Amino acid sequence: MAIVWGKFSAKALDFIQNSNARLNILHGSVRSSKTVNVDVRWLTYLLDGPPGDLFMIGKTVATLQRNVLNDIFDLAGPKNYKWIDKQKGELRLFHRRIYVIGANNEESESKIRGATIAGAYCDEANLYPEVFFSQLMARMSIADAKCFITLNPDSPYHWFYTNYLMNDEIINKKVWHFTMDDNPNLDPEYVKTLKQMYTGVFYRRFILGEWCVADGMIYDMFDEKRHVKVLSPDEQLHVARYIIGCDYGTSTVMSWSKIAIMLDGSYHKVQEYYYDAVESRRQKTDKEFGDDFDLFIKDIPYGRLHAIYCDPSASSWKAELRSRQYRVQDADNDVINGIRFMGSELGKTNYTMDLSCVNSRREYSNYCWDEKAQVMGIDKPIKTNDHACDSDRYAIYTYGQNSKGGTY
Repeated sequence: MAIVWGKFSAKALDFIQNSNARLNILHGSVRSSKTVNVDVRWLTYLLDGPPGDLFMIGKTVATLQRNVLNDIFDLAGPKNYKWIDKQKGELRLFHRRIYVIGANNEESESKIRGATIAGAYCDEANLYPEVFFSQLMARMSIADAKCFITLNPDSPYHWFYTNYLMNDEIINKKVWHFTMDDNPNLDPEYVKTLKQMYTGVFYRRFILGEWCVADGMIYDMFDEKRHVKVLSPDEQLHVARYIIGCDYGTSTVMSWSKIAIMLDGSYHKVQEYYYDAVESRRQKTDKEFGDDFDLFIKDIPYGRLHAIYCDPSASSWKAELRSRQYRVQDADNDVINGIRFMGSELGKTNYTMDLSCVNSRREYSNYCWDEKAQVMGIDKPIKTNDHACDSDRYAIYTYGQNSKGGTY
C-alpha cells in the first residue's frame, strides 16, 4: 500500500533529525503529530541504532496495536513486518527482534526483568506504573541505547513529570512540547470540533498541552440552565431507546439512572432512583431493591430497554436482577476516561437531565477532585456526591464505548 505523507512541521523535523539522547520525550496536546513523528524516527532507529533486542510498549498491547502498530505496519509493509510469536509478543521488524509489551499494572515489571535491550518505543508512558519504567531504564544497558517516549500531560505531581521531565539531574535527555499548531495536516474545522470535546482540566491538558492539577469541581461545565429541562411531547417522540445505570450501595446510597437515548444520539436522564440508607435510617435488602427496580422500569415500552449497566463489584445486586430475568452487563469502570467522556457530553450539551432529578442536580454541582490524591500525582474524585454521577457514567460511558448489549 502506498503511504501518502502529510507535511512535517519544523519542530517535527527537528525531533526526527536530532532525537539522539538516551531519553527523547514528546509531550503535549492530542493530535499534535507526536506519534507519527516517533513512528518515523523509530523506523530509522531500527536501521541505524545499535544492535540488540528492542521493546515497544503501551499501556496494553491492544492500545499499542491501535495507537502505533497498525501505522507501523502500513509504513514498513508486510515484507518487513512479521509476528514471530504473537502470544509472547515477539515481532520481527526490518530484521530486528522486538518484544511488544503491555504495562498496565505493577506486575508488568516482571515481564522485562533481566532483559538487555538496545532501545524502546514508549507510547503514553505516563500511564505505566513507575516501577515498570524504572526497570525499563535499567534494562537499556547496551551502549548508545535510546528511548523514544510519547505522553499527554497529566498532574504536575505525576511521577514522570517530577522524576524525569523536570529532573535537571538527568542530562542525557531531550524534550519536545507539541500542540495542534505543530501539526500542519489538521483541518481547521476538525480542530474546532476537537476543542469542543474537552472542558476544564482536560481542555488544559489535551488541547493546551499543560501539566496541571485537577482541582475544584469535576463537572465545572454543568449549568442548570443548559442541562436541566423537561422533554416536550414532541421530544418524547424522538426517544430511540433507554439504558439504565446502577451504582450499588446498601449501607450508603443506591442510585439508578434511567436515560433516554435520543434519535440524534444525545442523552437525557428522565428519572433517578436515589435511596440513602443513612438518611432513611434503614437498609433495604436486595429483594426490596428488586421490587423497586421493577417499578422503576415499568413505564419503559416493551423492546426499548437496550441495556442495564451495573457497578462491576455489585455481585449480589446483579444476581438479584438476573433472578428476575433481567440481562445485566458490567459497566466500564474506567473512572478518569469515564469522567472525561461525561465532561465532553456536558460541554456539548449532549447530556441533559429532567427537573425531577434533584439528587443528580445537587451532585453534579458538588462533585470534586481529591486534593490529597493530587499531591500523589493521582486524579481521583472525592467519594462524596458521587452516586448519581457514577450511575450516569456507568450507563453513558459504557454505552458510548459501543459495548455490546442486548435489546429487550
